Formats: sequence, C-alpha cells, structure tokens
Amino acid sequence: MKEIVLSTAYLPTIEYFAFIAKSEVFFMEAQENFQKQTYRNRAYIMTSGGVQMLILPTRHDTQGGCIRDVRIDYKCDWQTKHWRAIETAYSGTPYFLYFRDFIFPFFQKKYEFLFDFNLELTLELLRLFKIKKVPELTGTFEKEYMGKLDLRNRIHPKLPAIFSEQPYHQIFDDRYPFTSGVSAIDLLFNIGPDTSYLLNLQKAQH
Repeated sequence: MKEIVLSTAYLPTIEYFAFIAKSEVFFMEAQENFQKQTYRNRAYIMTSGGVQMLILPTRHDTQGGCIRDVRIDYKCDWQTKHWRAIETAYSGTPYFLYFRDFIFPFFQKKYEFLFDFNLELTLELLRLFKIKKVPELTGTFEKEYMGKLDLRNRIHPKLPAIFSEQPYHQIFDDRYPFTSGVSAIDLLFNIGPDTSYLLNLQKAQH
C-alpha cells in the first residue's frame, strides 16, 4: 500500500490509523467541501452504557465551503462534555492515567477551525502510536486520484470496515462483546501504543 488519501477526522478510528501505518505516504484532503454525518466531526467511544457518539459542533454558516474554512461552534461547552464522557469511559483502563495528559489539552484549547483541530489531534495520536509519518495536505480538489487509494468517503460510519479488527481487551467486555469501529483512543487506553496491532489488521471479507 503505497499512497493513500484520507479525509480529516475527529478522534479517528483504529482502521484510519491502520491504513496510515501500512502506507508509505498518506495525503490528507484539505480542499473538499465539508460533509455532514461523517467522521470529519464525529467519533465513537465505548462506555458503560454502550457505544456513545461524540459530535464536534460546527458553525452552520461555514459548513457550505471548503473543509479548511469550517469553524468550530463553542455556543455549547462541548469540550467539557466530551472530555467527561472520555474520562468516565476510560478512567479505569490500564493506560488512561499515562496518556490522559497528552489528550486532555485538546479539550481545553479553543481552536477556530475544525481542520486545524483535527490535524493537530491526529498528529499527536500518531506520535503516541509511534507512527513516524506526517500527512501531505492536498493543494487542489480532485474528484478521483489516479494511482492512490482514495479513502476519503470509504472510511465512513455507515459503511462496513475494510479491515477486520481483531478483538483486544476492552474495559467493558464483561458486559458487551468486542466492539469495533470506535476511536483509536479506545485501543490506546486499553492496550497501549501497540502499533503491531494496527499493522496486523487484515482485509475483511464482505
């Protein structure tokens, strides 16, 4: 897997990072229009009550243009709400106390633009997973990319995963079966920065 193209994403999924880990070069789409109901501004975590969706609110008057111009909406205190949900869900995991201080600052600092927030958070997660890769940002919008694996609209909450996640210990596995499709922080807090897990994910059979 040489070159891939990904959309921006909020607290990206395990599959998202698996593709990066397996690629030689990855591009991040910086010129597309914003798309609702995607991982661009939503994430999923595993809680004591089951899967919980976290939606990062964006200003409606900026949603119609380029993804880099979409502004975050701070009318409601979503940062406190999201962090409390994350802390409540993962405070009992083996690695939460070790990694919390790397993640928490993103729920304190106020970023103006969604793209900038997602990019910096993704870079921090790449560092924590010890994946030594930095995205190249696209300079123009291309409907199709020749010679690259285009995942911009393929990694999507409403589509089946491409990679089959192998079960790992999740904190609530005493009450729920293994749950895939959640944010990679689930993997980080439960089993640590195990990049080998990401590299060993295999293509799913559909």
